[in-house]
Amino acid sequence: MRRSCLWRAIYKEVGRKGLNEILKMELVERVSPKGITNMWLMHHEYAIQYVGKVLSAAAYSALSPRLLGNPFFVVPVFREKGLFNVMLNNQKDLTLVAPLGEFQKQGDLCQVHLTIQFFTELMNSKGLVLLRTEIKDQVLNKQDAIHITNTFLRYYTYPNCFEFVHEFNRRPNQFDYHRFLRHLKEDSKKWSTNKKLNRIDILDKKFTWSDVELDRGQKLDCTVEPTPMPPPAAPPSSSSVSG
Repeated sequence: MRRSCLWRAIYKEVGRKGLNEILKMELVERVSPKGITNMWLMHHEYAIQYVGKVLSAAAYSALSPRLLGNPFFVVPVFREKGLFNVMLNNQKDLTLVAPLGEFQKQGDLCQVHLTIQFFTELMNSKGLVLLRTEIKDQVLNKQDAIHITNTFLRYYTYPNCFEFVHEFNRRPNQFDYHRFLRHLKEDSKKWSTNKKLNRIDILDKKFTWSDVELDRGQKLDCTVEPTPMPPPAAPPSSSSVSG
């Protein structure tokens, strides 16, 4: 009981949010696109509940029609022994994620365990669309969230991947899940070894404070939420301590 209360304290309710609930918009407007990119990534790097990415406005403009025209897809989530599938349900700028078994039984009434939201508030002024994947509970963990987010973006973007999404929505009776699973495993290996495959124009860069400094050197705290800090370094083991 105590543990469940702890997790309720850590995890917040998922659902569509405004960017002003996360960032101080009046300050963000004073920061360069590069600075916003790096600040967003750093803000989410160590968070238990979130995954953050940044897309260019052009990338999102190309992606958005595919999300609207193909509202469903399935992604396998791997475990030490076997896997289970989650269903993705795209609703404009928000994608709802739930285990496939729950979706098949309850449809739109099923419990949502993860969301992926595109924030378009800075699309015109900064040329950026911020993405946040948000975990609701312990059904899915952060590694699952990273895997689902990356798979979601790849399969709605690359032509050789998108054909599976298109078939799943337009010709579901012809969708070959096992062929898709083989493709996913092979594609994941290529993605992990060849960074040039990043055609989605997702802007993942490392953060430096100089990227969000004003001319006079002032550092801007642009987030409404507290930024999670990295975990403390592990103390040296007794074998590494000379004495």
